[in-house]
Amino acid sequence: MEERNAPADILKTIEQEIDSDIHPLLKKILDNIKPIGLAVGGIVAAVAVYSGVTSYQQSQHTKAVSELGGIMVLADQAARTERLQAFAQSGPADLRPAAQLELAKVFVTAGDYDKAVTAWKAVGQNPGMKAVAGLGEAKALSLKGDYAGAVTVLSALKKDAGEELAPAISSSLAFAAEKAGQTDVAIAEYEAMKAKAGGNDAFLEYKIGKLKSKG
Repeated sequence: MEERNAPADILKTIEQEIDSDIHPLLKKILDNIKPIGLAVGGIVAAVAVYSGVTSYQQSQHTKAVSELGGIMVLADQAARTERLQAFAQSGPADLRPAAQLELAKVFVTAGDYDKAVTAWKAVGQNPGMKAVAGLGEAKALSLKGDYAGAVTVLSALKKDAGEELAPAISSSLAFAAEKAGQTDVAIAEYEAMKAKAGGNDAFLEYKIGKLKSKG
């Protein structure tokens, strides 16, 4: 009986992981934007490193970085959101992505997925952030139950994504497609993952077989 239940247990575990953790790179970015328990000084440094600032020690830019760091530790959620939105519109261009990322995280945590989608779209306008933003947008769409919308975003993203994020896009696409009832897309993605020998052959074979049996 235990062996018979194993595939279902693996399925539940992996689907939970796919649903709750987009990709280590994305998680690292999100988690390090506002490290819990760190002082404002530590957050300021993290924001500066993220944004690629090389001259943030200059007085005016340092002031903006400090302002953003202070905003990120505001206890009042409404005030923090309002000030982040203002900073994302009027702050220094190289620091706006950090504010937009934090806004996306705030909206997801609050369950306001429509606003999270909008925030991720804004993140995606920044050079080099398109792939991560697309994954975030698809995540927000999935959380609001719009799996078909997530499939559309991920399918478009897959065409231009680099190798680093390709596995995350493929697994997220397979998951969203399955939830959306787009069986052919889901099977194709699971088969592609299996072909790359990712080490989850038993699980992938189980998923492929399950989906094909429905067809």
